[in-house]
Amino acid sequence: MNPRLFLIALIAALALAGLPALAQAPATATAMPAVPPHSCVAPEYPGKDASKSRVDKFNQDYKTYGDCMKKYVDDTNKWVKAAAELANKAIDEYNRYTEDLKKRIEGDK
Repeated sequence: MNPRLFLIALIAALALAGLPALAQAPATATAMPAVPPHSCVAPEYPGKDASKSRVDKFNQDYKTYGDCMKKYVDDTNKWVKAAAELANKAIDEYNRYTEDLKKRIEGDK
């Protein structure tokens, strides 16, 4: 996971959350959903004196834990990408509206 990309997307999403406050007649605001924490369970290390079966079980659980974390990161990255795309669409919409508004104001002079 690229932490810089995640941070940029998160900052952009948070910045855009404040845009409705700038409008004179804001649309009904909806709360931004929280990203849930992962539910992956790290296996307990069996120690150096563990039996072969216990070590094998640990190795299996460790792989499951790693797969779970990878899935969580992938799913979270998809959410971040979708949020960033929505944020970019909102920025584009705001910019188009502002440009149109400038043209209307100039036309009224």
